Amino acid sequence: MRLPGQHSILHVIPRRVRISTPLLPRTRLLYSPYRHLHSYSSDITKYLTNEMRPTTFVPAHPSRTFTPEELQSWSVIEGKKLPEREAIRTIHLYDFDNTLFTSPLPNPKLWHSQTLGNLQQPKWITNGGWWHDHRILAATGKGVEEEEKTAWQGWWNEHIVQLVQLSMQQKDVLTVLVTGRKTAGFAPLIQRMVKSKGLEFDLIVLKPEVMPSGQEPETTVTYKCVFLQEMLDTYTEATEIRIYEDRESHIRAFDDFCSKYKHNTFGKRSNLAHDIIRVAEISKVLDPTVELAVIQEMLNEHNVNKPAHRKPMKIKKTVFCTGYLLNSQTTGTLLNDLQVPAMVADESDVKYVANNVLITPKPANKTILDAVGPFGTKVEFEVMGVAHHNHRVWAALVKPVDESIKIYTDNPQLIIVLAHKRGAKPIEAQNIDASSWSPPPRRGIRFTTTIGERLILRVEEDYNEGESWALFDPCHFPKKPVLKEGKVPPPHTGVTLIYP
Repeated sequence: MRLPGQHSILHVIPRRVRISTPLLPRTRLLYSPYRHLHSYSSDITKYLTNEMRPTTFVPAHPSRTFTPEELQSWSVIEGKKLPEREAIRTIHLYDFDNTLFTSPLPNPKLWHSQTLGNLQQPKWITNGGWWHDHRILAATGKGVEEEEKTAWQGWWNEHIVQLVQLSMQQKDVLTVLVTGRKTAGFAPLIQRMVKSKGLEFDLIVLKPEVMPSGQEPETTVTYKCVFLQEMLDTYTEATEIRIYEDRESHIRAFDDFCSKYKHNTFGKRSNLAHDIIRVAEISKVLDPTVELAVIQEMLNEHNVNKPAHRKPMKIKKTVFCTGYLLNSQTTGTLLNDLQVPAMVADESDVKYVANNVLITPKPANKTILDAVGPFGTKVEFEVMGVAHHNHRVWAALVKPVDESIKIYTDNPQLIIVLAHKRGAKPIEAQNIDASSWSPPPRRGIRFTTTIGERLILRVEEDYNEGESWALFDPCHFPKKPVLKEGKVPPPHTGVTLIYP
């Protein structure tokens, strides 16, 4: 049975198409205009390579009875009676993370790629990874107390919310929320979030330590399949099940399960139609400061509780440069004010930059920071000219608005790189001749910067290598200079510009 009006809701979801490939024979894909990232745990990787792909779906205990009362033991909702077996004709099952709710992902602009993967592993640190510590989900937006007042506005997939509301209205539909989040720690939080949005489910199912069927869940997908079987064995009058899911591996597992379930019932459920809808993930992240604070708190606990043979974990940083940094909004405004898109319109494969006025292409030493000011110092610049080097790199010549302050740069001129062709290096802007600068489109183009570092963070074991060496990726350690006896290192050739 299909819900009245349900397909009309699906039509407003951007660019929906039906998949008809052999890989997903009975699934539909809900595309989103948002770019999305997919992260798989090692367990899911094993599933994709068929190492853990289930081949049979049988209850853990043959004597287990399948009644609404027994099924209720899966749910974290207390005191809610499930509909009678005969009352249900359709089952609608909704995944939580990145299907119904836009759960924050680790920030790819903040963390090294290896750390991004490690953070999502459940056993990498003792208190669980990104998806296993409730503090990450609780830190969404402005935090639980503030977000609850607005029902986590902006964090829900509103298209799926509308579908849940339609499911709620149908008396012959069993509405189920299921997630791989663990019951311990997440049950109160997720119920609080769902309640604030006004959504009511017959069942809210989280991943338990031991399932009511007596099994210990090896992975999220296997636990969900065990629950699916018990739900279908309970509501035997249901003729349709619809599953909303974001992960392709789970979609394949559910399709495989439903097909084998109908086969294993020897035709008794041959009339069961299954429809699996893929919901494209919308990527959102936490506030970087909040994310860093939560991860640090998790690491502190890990270091206290870790096994004796493991070294403590530490957040380290790889610094690309120290500079006068622009935020993304200031970058966009500056590029438009200088008409850079028109400037490079005849060129191909151009990358826009305009994100910093270089101080030094490494961590700044104490002498430099003492001269220019500590991190966080605001400095305003004015554009004096624009130029390019062989149509490969475009830059602007700048000066501080307050000419009494000290400014430092390793470059021969105080410049900001605006854009460069793919394959060209920003350092080529140093080759722009002093006579090549042209006046900007108009006078008085100014922008505000903040002294800081462009960096990426890593979480690694602490080898007590020292603060300076911890700045480097261990895969790309710089070579220490080898000096002949009696020789001294070459002097630093950076340029200090002091106005006036």
